[in-house]
Amino acid sequence: MKNLFPFDSYRKGQESFIKVVNTALENKKDVLAQIPTGVGKTAAVLSATLSYAIEHNKKVIFLTSKHTHHKIAIDTLRKIKEKYELDIKAIDFIGKIWMCSRQEVDTNHSGGFNEYCKHLIDNDECEFYRNFHNKARFFSNKILLSDLKSKILHIEELVEKCRNANVCPYEAASHLAKKSKVIIADYFHILDPRIRKTFLKKIDNEIEDSIIIWDEAHNLPNRARDLLSINISTISLDNCISEVQKYNAELEGKILEIKNKLKDLADKYVEKEILIDREEFISIEESFIESLEEVAEQVLEEKQYSYLKNLVKFLRNWDPDGKEFSRILKKTMTRKGKPMITLEKNCLDPAVVMKDIINEAHSNIFMSGTLFPLDNYKDLFGLNLPLEVDYPNPFPKENRLDLVVPVVSTKYNLRNDAMYDKIAKHCSKIIEVVPGNKIFFFPSYDLINKILPFLGEEKDFLIEESGMNKASREAILNRFRISKGNTLLAVSAGSFGEGIDLKGDTLSAVIIIGVPFGRFDLMSKEMIRYFEEKFENGHSYGYIMPAFVKVLQNAGRCIRSENDKGAIIYLDSRYVLRNYQKYFPESIDLNVIQNYDELEEFFK
Repeated sequence: MKNLFPFDSYRKGQESFIKVVNTALENKKDVLAQIPTGVGKTAAVLSATLSYAIEHNKKVIFLTSKHTHHKIAIDTLRKIKEKYELDIKAIDFIGKIWMCSRQEVDTNHSGGFNEYCKHLIDNDECEFYRNFHNKARFFSNKILLSDLKSKILHIEELVEKCRNANVCPYEAASHLAKKSKVIIADYFHILDPRIRKTFLKKIDNEIEDSIIIWDEAHNLPNRARDLLSINISTISLDNCISEVQKYNAELEGKILEIKNKLKDLADKYVEKEILIDREEFISIEESFIESLEEVAEQVLEEKQYSYLKNLVKFLRNWDPDGKEFSRILKKTMTRKGKPMITLEKNCLDPAVVMKDIINEAHSNIFMSGTLFPLDNYKDLFGLNLPLEVDYPNPFPKENRLDLVVPVVSTKYNLRNDAMYDKIAKHCSKIIEVVPGNKIFFFPSYDLINKILPFLGEEKDFLIEESGMNKASREAILNRFRISKGNTLLAVSAGSFGEGIDLKGDTLSAVIIIGVPFGRFDLMSKEMIRYFEEKFENGHSYGYIMPAFVKVLQNAGRCIRSENDKGAIIYLDSRYVLRNYQKYFPESIDLNVIQNYDELEEFFK
């Protein structure tokens, strides 16, 4: 098999990973790979899979959960094309709504966009779709397609070229994908069964002829669960009533009956959240659901989103049962202080979603720098004897210092002003000792607000706020890039927790305060219960693992290249416990300290 590696030499671990991928492809096996930043996993996996795809008439589908990761894949393919002078074709997809050229499209409401788009096409109301398929424009489109075929383009470049030609970028990309060896897309293009079927048909491919690469696969369990999780609320039902009042007022009574049933269930229980049985919610006739769907289609003729469409999905999926699901009734308040009742059906097990993909695809390659412990992810994905590899961090060990400071804790029973003051004093000492930029990751926005007064609010901190928009986030990153001595207070699960690159001396230290566990709510308890029954280790799968994914992602912001130097400080007594330390890869050398002498010496 010809090696299409794009560089002249291998980094540590790359050649080994290529061999593992080749073995998996030849034997139709799956791969589970823990690969830290710096190994160069994208170059390795694409060189191996593309070689195999060319020789065996397969397609490589490279999936990632973030738009920023598409660019790395495209740049790698450009290097392969240039080095080997190959006429390889690749196409980049993002969500259809983000590729749309229509000015009225609201990307904040993506839920009903596909139906809205279909309505425009069916009624010949989209000039961009019409222009692409218009035979009268054949030659002008031929020139555009020839231009697009000659290059491997980032999605932004493709969209811009298509918009300038007044044609639909999604249709152009789909046309080009039929002859492309590599498709770069988002998780949902394959994860969602309905979208997968349409997408594969559009790109003229079968799932069994697909080599699927799941980049940043630590994100996959939550994305898979979310796909099969549904909910309705008294607020969403009010919006449904507004929609039927305009188009078919006869349906209002039944929706009110559903809303009143939620209120009755809430009155029945004292708790703010409670598990309920399937039978406790009213049974809905299919004829009524069909009537709701008809009205939803009418709404989508005028708007991009319909609340009725979500209600239809909920009613259709409420009855199917299984121990992989939990049903929870919640009593909460909106941001404006209005009471709200929510009914949820939540998927607990990502393997339910992954099953068909794993069984049918030629090979699945799951890779991430925080896919640890591997055995746990094998269970979560439902993999059968995959090839498992765990590579150490390739960067010089002397450039990284991992310190555990076990003298404070954010455990709930220890949270008080005295502890907040103690944490603040340690934060101030770290700020004093560490030169350059620092990010402090907290378990929650609430904890930032509790500790901030003890830090001294007059200090010039950069602070991540809940709901912060993209422009505000970019402004913070720009300050980091152009100046030194900044201190950012952020949230472990927030926008800065993963996916940002601050190379060189842009970031000197990451400080992780506490262990970023999610709320120990009824959903968390259900996850623990389910995985206890399935794997006899529910607390690990359902509660500890998700927290340590955040910890390792936060830590990974600090050292992004072989020239970086930085410290990662874990500020909580729980990090010295053996039960927690086993969630760190062996390549992380944790040093327990009581003072900051070692930290001072490191930066000298």
